[in-house]
Amino acid sequence: MYARPWPVPAGSRNDRLGRLVLASATAVLAVIVIVGMAWHPSTAVAARNSVSILGPAAASLDPAVQSDAGSAQVVAQLFESLTAVDSNQHLQPALAASWETQADGKRVVFHLRPGLTFSDGTALTADDVVKSWMRVLAPANPSQLASLLDDVVGARAYREGSGPSSSVGISAPSSTQVQVDLTNPAADFAAIASSPTLAVVPPDLDSKSSLLKPGSFVGSGAYVLSGLSDTETTLAANPHYWAGKPTIGIVHLLSSTGGKSSVDMFQTGDLDYTPISSGDATWVAYDKTLGPSLRIEPSPSVEFYGFNTTKAPFNDVHVRRAFALGIDWNRIVALLSNPLTVPATGMVPDGVPGHSATDFGPKLDLVKAKSELAAAGYPNGAGFPRVTLVTGGGSVDGAIVRQLHDNLGIDISFEALDWASYNRRLLTDPPAFWEMDWVADYPGGNDFLGLLLGSGQTNNFGRWTNADFDAAVSRAGSATDAASMQQALDQAQAIVADQAPVIPVDYGAGYSLAAEGLLGAFPNSQGLVRYAGLAWASGS
Repeated sequence: MYARPWPVPAGSRNDRLGRLVLASATAVLAVIVIVGMAWHPSTAVAARNSVSILGPAAASLDPAVQSDAGSAQVVAQLFESLTAVDSNQHLQPALAASWETQADGKRVVFHLRPGLTFSDGTALTADDVVKSWMRVLAPANPSQLASLLDDVVGARAYREGSGPSSSVGISAPSSTQVQVDLTNPAADFAAIASSPTLAVVPPDLDSKSSLLKPGSFVGSGAYVLSGLSDTETTLAANPHYWAGKPTIGIVHLLSSTGGKSSVDMFQTGDLDYTPISSGDATWVAYDKTLGPSLRIEPSPSVEFYGFNTTKAPFNDVHVRRAFALGIDWNRIVALLSNPLTVPATGMVPDGVPGHSATDFGPKLDLVKAKSELAAAGYPNGAGFPRVTLVTGGGSVDGAIVRQLHDNLGIDISFEALDWASYNRRLLTDPPAFWEMDWVADYPGGNDFLGLLLGSGQTNNFGRWTNADFDAAVSRAGSATDAASMQQALDQAQAIVADQAPVIPVDYGAGYSLAAEGLLGAFPNSQGLVRYAGLAWASGS
């Protein structure tokens, strides 16, 4: 999913922490979390029934429509998926109590928990799961993350309008069974099912838009929408949640500080959990009162730059290689204001299954870069066409432009668009040169490789195609052991490094403050905090 740019909390420096991605943390405050269920610790008391959290407002509350990290954080509370991922990258049951693989790995059968209901008390059955997933594929308006289901028999043909819905391998043999038939063995499909995109929605959502509004909201998650304003999304505990009513009754999700410092609001108790900038973290760490609440939060995300490979000049691999080799990407990252951000060694972030021990990151080599540029017909940059780097506000845009001029004699311009405009541009008319932050939809290397660079994938913005890459990703997906999977993913990454359709730049990280006694505020390996697991310790 996209790490949608979000305004930095007031009083903070403008660094990448402004792209809020709450992710797996190294916590100063030790917590115990059981992800995938509403945790009711024996030490929790009912004295505090609410929590206030700062984060971006959701662009959409519809699982099939949302596609960015901020929206996913909210949607994941309102709608539940069949499975869930904990902070240790372990897959846990959610709406599905269990699942099994059949037909040599080409079929997955999910067994739903008995007695499931939506938040209004109506029954939630396997048919609802099928209909929810078919909405994601709907050819008239497929989800931006519809490619998550591309391994399902007939799914891609249906979403592309070349096959009937009846050919899609998603069915409900009984009210508590969901059967998924796959084109190839896919060991990670149960993990894919944890994505907020594949959460279950009420069957009449398309005909009743009011079901996404306060007062008439109906969902399948731990919380329901009880209030929505320009500055706050208010959630109330769902008494019909499959794991029981969550311990925290009310969650206030603030999308604005009203010009105040988020650190000041934390100190006054107006915020219980908030991101802060690296600039603030440098002094907060030494503050006797605030220091114990500071957390370092690595992120399952990668920032990368890409090219429209269907048009000149970036349809020429020599040009793409020149850009990869002619910029000191590591130095650019080292000079960012956030010291936790590290140079990328490939498209799969550290901490995500499939991350390689081999360094596939870009390497500065000006001699080679100039040779590639000359091979493309632009010696020392002479005659290079004027192109524009278009982003949603990339953190290193200016440095890239400067180094291209100084190192290769290439002059380009750059432009930053608001998120909505930028997203539309990527989908409809990709810029020649663009940037993206990508956060894990599920903990797996394919989410950063096949989903972003596979031929015809919905998020392959550069429209690059490479049969050898596709084959390597396919081998990784059907591998029966970790070593074979890693070998195939490494082959795919080696092709990316050589062909340079994209350039992985850095892995994100940030800082947050969590109130003393707030248990369960521990993001999982999708970068999501499950509010069903929040609770206040006794005496808090």
